[in-house]
Amino acid sequence: PLRIVCPSRRLVADLTSRLPKWENRGWLGVADAQALRTLINLLRQRCAPTILAEAKGDKDLRLANDAVDMAKDLIRRDEPTHLAIAPNPTFNLSGAKLGALTQAVAYRGIRKARKAADRPRTRLTVENILTHLDRRGTLDVQEATLWRSLRSRDIHRKITDFLWKSIHGTHRIGSFWTHIPGYEERATCTICGVEETMEHILTRCRANGRKEVWALTRALWEKKGQSWRNLKIEDILSAGMGLYPCPNPTKRREPLARLWRTIVPEAAYLIWKLRCERTIGHADEDGWRHTKREITRRWYASVNRRLQLDLLAMNRRFGHLAKNRQTVRATWTGIIGDELGWQDDWTRVPWVLVGIDPGICAVVDPG
Repeated sequence: PLRIVCPSRRLVADLTSRLPKWENRGWLGVADAQALRTLINLLRQRCAPTILAEAKGDKDLRLANDAVDMAKDLIRRDEPTHLAIAPNPTFNLSGAKLGALTQAVAYRGIRKARKAADRPRTRLTVENILTHLDRRGTLDVQEATLWRSLRSRDIHRKITDFLWKSIHGTHRIGSFWTHIPGYEERATCTICGVEETMEHILTRCRANGRKEVWALTRALWEKKGQSWRNLKIEDILSAGMGLYPCPNPTKRREPLARLWRTIVPEAAYLIWKLRCERTIGHADEDGWRHTKREITRRWYASVNRRLQLDLLAMNRRFGHLAKNRQTVRATWTGIIGDELGWQDDWTRVPWVLVGIDPGICAVVDPG
């Protein structure tokens, strides 16, 4: 008999209770499907019993941890280790059952079968993001993880679209206009005189808005007792992963990661909106710029709106979709205005009375 000790219940469930459903749908939409199918094929070739057990006790936990460490060492090697595994076709189930197939699953399978169009600009942007994260000490980040992070529930749908288009480079800025006769001047930033790119807009432009928004975001983040660093475009586009600045040995905390996923995309999207208002809405007004007071109020309103949405989303009428009260409290505690004046649990105060500490705005607009 073979006894396999699993570090968590997930693998046990994957190989037992979830397996019939996945095989019925032809493994469509299943993460790491190829590796799981190969493992199941090898196990079915065995004649002796196979026992799957969750790690319990010091001995099992030690074996599971050793296996995880061994896997990490193999991943970090410069040259991958190739295993000669020959699955037996007799134990392979191909296709999907029509009785178990839904329209959504079938559509997903059709899209998977189609060859994705090669987008050089997207590929270059994704490679730059993954390389940047690797240099920051975040190892083994997969491209799929980056794309999934854009769908985080902590990011507003409009901002998700904005980040998605930024990675694909589909915003109508910069080089988009150089190929259209009569509109070449739109490719240049009217303030800085250089070609306009998303990186320039969010991290370099001297126009009013960018510097002030990031200063306010930094002040809010530092009020949580965390260190800040000047963000690059790769940090902004990958903000949905919650990889906030922290020392390498320190494990990231989910409440801080959730706050990072909220405020950084909000700040980037606000800078983009201010840019569009300046270059499109007031294009006919020479020298028109946003005032510092207006920028501060816009930023404060956007962050305050996210706080109030969290408070409203805790209502029980949303059922299983309601946000956890402890999660909301851990995310925003420390940056609430007059927090010491409330009762112990400020999340139980009517949401119209709770807001971000207005003192944060003093870094840009002391008034």
